[in-house]
Amino acid sequence: MPNNRKTTDAAIEGSEKTEKPRVVIDFDLLRTYAGQNFRDLGGHPAANRRHVRAGRIFRSSHLAQVPPESPISRLKLRTLVTLQSRAEVKHLGAPEPASRLGVRWEHIPMGDEWFNDQGYTEIAAQTGPDHLALVTGFRRDWRRFFKLLAERDVYPLLFHCSAGRDRTGVGAAMLLSMLGVARNRIVADFLESNLVFTKVPLTAAQLDPLFDLIDENGGIEGFMREVIGLAPGEIAIIQENLLED
Repeated sequence: MPNNRKTTDAAIEGSEKTEKPRVVIDFDLLRTYAGQNFRDLGGHPAANRRHVRAGRIFRSSHLAQVPPESPISRLKLRTLVTLQSRAEVKHLGAPEPASRLGVRWEHIPMGDEWFNDQGYTEIAAQTGPDHLALVTGFRRDWRRFFKLLAERDVYPLLFHCSAGRDRTGVGAAMLLSMLGVARNRIVADFLESNLVFTKVPLTAAQLDPLFDLIDENGGIEGFMREVIGLAPGEIAIIQENLLED
């Protein structure tokens, strides 16, 4: 994340323009977004006239509470992946679906260094735009995430962070790229979060550095191998799991 930017999963109270800016998260506000920004990543046209399977993989904001009317309350999940830091889970609460019988909960805490018990951190200087830093700064975590997606029996699967737009957004962008979805559709999915978070909107340009890095590595498969650390066989399994025949 760059200095002096009011981001970090969209629920930001303010930032101080110092050498090490303090980003304050309004957890009370963020708590009101439980179960929102939810959608199925299925249905997108992919390469070779295929489509991403519907009902297999979903994205969302935090799930400390799930409103009874939410479609999440009716999902028959096998796996729930939480990308929130430990501090966020502590302040907001553990995700409700994790307590459901038969649901495997995987907590991959991205951003532990961002938060302390008061809900803020002094962010060290990052090189490059913030959404690219969410990829390159957490390569080991993303490797764990995608290796999980390469397992055969984890679906239906839902992954989320606190607002479901930044960490979750770049995760969805990488995944949809791997599945051969066109970039204009990937950007549209990314920007759909603005329907929920209107005050700090995302922009299409925030994904450009990620797309550039993918291109610099010869395409998505080279990127997943060289940057994220997946084996070719794991990429193929994810595609097999999530693409219609």
